[in-house]
Amino acid sequence: MTKIYVIGIGYKPFDEKTREIVCNSEIILASHRLFDVFKRYEEFEIVKDKVMVIDTVDETINFIKLNLQTLNSEPRTIITLLASGDPMFFGIGRRIINEFGKEIVEILPDLSSIQIAFSRIKETWDDALLISLHGGPDPTKRRKLNYELKDIPLLLKKYKKIAILTDKENNPSEIVKVLHSSFFTHHLQLTLYVCERLGYPDEKITERTYTDIATMSFSAPNVVIIIQKS
Repeated sequence: MTKIYVIGIGYKPFDEKTREIVCNSEIILASHRLFDVFKRYEEFEIVKDKVMVIDTVDETINFIKLNLQTLNSEPRTIITLLASGDPMFFGIGRRIINEFGKEIVEILPDLSSIQIAFSRIKETWDDALLISLHGGPDPTKRRKLNYELKDIPLLLKKYKKIAILTDKENNPSEIVKVLHSSFFTHHLQLTLYVCERLGYPDEKITERTYTDIATMSFSAPNVVIIIQKS
């Protein structure tokens, strides 16, 4: 029987169980970005010949489906899919379970980027609204989002803290434009944190008022946290 493991990477080394799964995998799938992250893990040199780089979700799903037909004839095989952070937090974990079922899929999460971001700025996150404005890795097939950029000012009427997963289209500059265009937010004391490239050697945290951030540019991936001061 084939098992599919979705393993989050980016922030901490593999534990013993995860290391064993990765080293015993027949196939390891990763995007280009996560391939570069995986190269920093000590297990990479052991399994690098098993790694296949596929950037789009649909191509990844189709590749797994094709290989399941062959691998299911084997007594036990392992397909590992590397994901960013926690695959069940606005990640690929949901799609993989929907496609292949809970019986053969196991999720092994790392820390989420939101969790890391709040720890970096030393703020609690149990009282924050967590949203994703990330349309997915394939720019030609953007996923439907629960919220849009234009919703942020209204959300600030209800929540004092909002954490946002961004992408290249819905980026910090676009978030600031929406805040500037809203009459409501002009009366609020807002501090924005842009947490760039969390977990990378060039990680950077920027703390500014939203008016200061308007003229700045930031590297991807990044997380934006908006905190409304009382």
